[in-house]
Amino acid sequence: MIPPETHLQIGSLLFEGLDQIDLTGPFEVLSRIPNATYRIYAPTAESVRDIRGLRLTPDAALA
Repeated sequence: MIPPETHLQIGSLLFEGLDQIDLTGPFEVLSRIPNATYRIYAPTAESVRDIRGLRLTPDAALA
């Protein structure tokens, strides 16, 4: 069990050609965890397109 005073940092990796449901599905669940921050990371800060062309922008770059 995680102590309630512990703040969780949760993230997902965004990349070109991703199916958006593979990003937004886990986001819907994990972003609801109390006392947690959910961020989306990518190799760069540039927006990428999913397999259907939807443009997605990361919160932060890994590099």
